Amino acid sequence: MKKLIILVVFLFVGNIFALAQSDSLSFNLNESRSKHIRHLLDYRFKGGAGAFERAFFATVDYTTEARKNCIVGTVIVSFTVDCNNVLGDFRMRNPLHVGLNEKLQEFYKSTEGQWNQCNDDKYTRFEIPILFTIKGTETDAKGYLVVEAESPGFTCKSDAYFMQQFEKFKSKGKTKRALESLDMLIRRDPYNQKYYDLKRELLSTGN
Repeated sequence: MKKLIILVVFLFVGNIFALAQSDSLSFNLNESRSKHIRHLLDYRFKGGAGAFERAFFATVDYTTEARKNCIVGTVIVSFTVDCNNVLGDFRMRNPLHVGLNEKLQEFYKSTEGQWNQCNDDKYTRFEIPILFTIKGTETDAKGYLVVEAESPGFTCKSDAYFMQQFEKFKSKGKTKRALESLDMLIRRDPYNQKYYDLKRELLSTGN
C-alpha cells in the first residue's frame, strides 16, 4: 500500500513538472517569436514596430458580426516586402472571415510605401500572429498583436468549454463532434502543438 501511494505521488509530481516545462517552453517560444517580429519591423518599417502597431490599430478592429457571434481566434498573417519595398505573397493561415480577413488585407495594402530598403533577403518575409478576442473570454491564445472587442452582452465560451466538449464527444465515440471542438481550439491557438497531437491521435484511433 505504501509503495502504491509513493508511486501515485511520483506520477502526480511528474505530471505537474511536465506541465510546467510545457508552459515554460510555450512562453519562451512566444517571447522569441515576438522579439523576432519586433526586430524585423524595427529594421524594415518606417518608424519601427511602434509605428507599425499604431497603423494597424488605426485600420483593424472587430466587425459587428464577429463580435455578436463571439468569433475568437488567431490569424497568422504572412507576407513579403522585398528589399526594393515591393509588397507580395500575402497569405492568411487560420482565417476568421465575417469581415476580419478583409480588414487585414486592407491594412496590408495600406502599408505600401512605408517600408525601408534592405540588402539581405532574410529581412523580407514576415509572419505575424494576430489574436482577435473579446473581453471576458477565457483563452490561452497569444498574438503579437491583439484586437479586443467589447462583450456582446453575454460571456463567450472559454477554451475550457471546448476542451470539455472534446472529451465528452470523444468518450461517446462521436469523432466528428470531437473534431469540431478541437478545431475551435486550433482556431484560437494555432501554435498549440497539443491540439494537433490530440487531433492526430483521435483520427488514428477512430474513436
